[in-house]
Amino acid sequence: MTDWKSAFTATFGAPASAVSARIWAEVYGDEYPAELDTYSFVTRSDLHRIAREARLAPGGRLADIGCGRGGPGLWVGAHTRARLTGVDIAETALTSARRRAESMDVEPAEFRVGSFEDTGLEDASFEAVMSIDALLFAPGKQRACAEFARILAPGGRLLVTTWDFDGQPVGRPPQVGDHRPLLEAAGFDVLSYEVTPDWRDRQRRTMELSLERVADLAAETGDDPDRLCESFEQTLRNQDLMTRRVLMVAARR
Repeated sequence: MTDWKSAFTATFGAPASAVSARIWAEVYGDEYPAELDTYSFVTRSDLHRIAREARLAPGGRLADIGCGRGGPGLWVGAHTRARLTGVDIAETALTSARRRAESMDVEPAEFRVGSFEDTGLEDASFEAVMSIDALLFAPGKQRACAEFARILAPGGRLLVTTWDFDGQPVGRPPQVGDHRPLLEAAGFDVLSYEVTPDWRDRQRRTMELSLERVADLAAETGDDPDRLCESFEQTLRNQDLMTRRVLMVAARR
């Protein structure tokens, strides 16, 4: 089993990759939110949809679970004037998120260590909860959905981007073919479960360009080029098991 806390602590402790940023900008064009230093496949359209569907009033409380360096959650917080709490397993990610919050025009934001199964947040204390491309790494999807429900106030909105699979990807926690039954069992009404546009072509092209430029990526990070190649090739194989990338909106009963 991968020690994801150690893995993401190392990832977010390293400088962001300029080579990767150029690849993502080439693939995603105007949809790439470069200023947010994201570690996901999130697009500007995703973020606008999440901010709109959150139904947050100014001063409302928003949680971003698996927040990484904080960019997407801070963007949604800035556009809704909500008070953000970001949660991640990697303290190195939260250090970057705190620095980013200081440089943005946002309501007071806080960032704390926690996991999908144990966020450390209070019961029914948020009007909206978001998570961007991170639920993939939750070891127990049902427990994560139950935790989302616990921290949301009745009627609160859940907004998540993630993937459904038709097989088990190598080197990842157990995946599911459809998240809707898990959400419903946890006490949610699923309001929308939409496939995000061009997701497969964009993800595949991102990995293909990473393989083409593996020497530049290895020189930038000091990694072994052969090891990087193996990682990108495995990611491509794992992507073949994905049936859809969804943006799901649900309401807490």
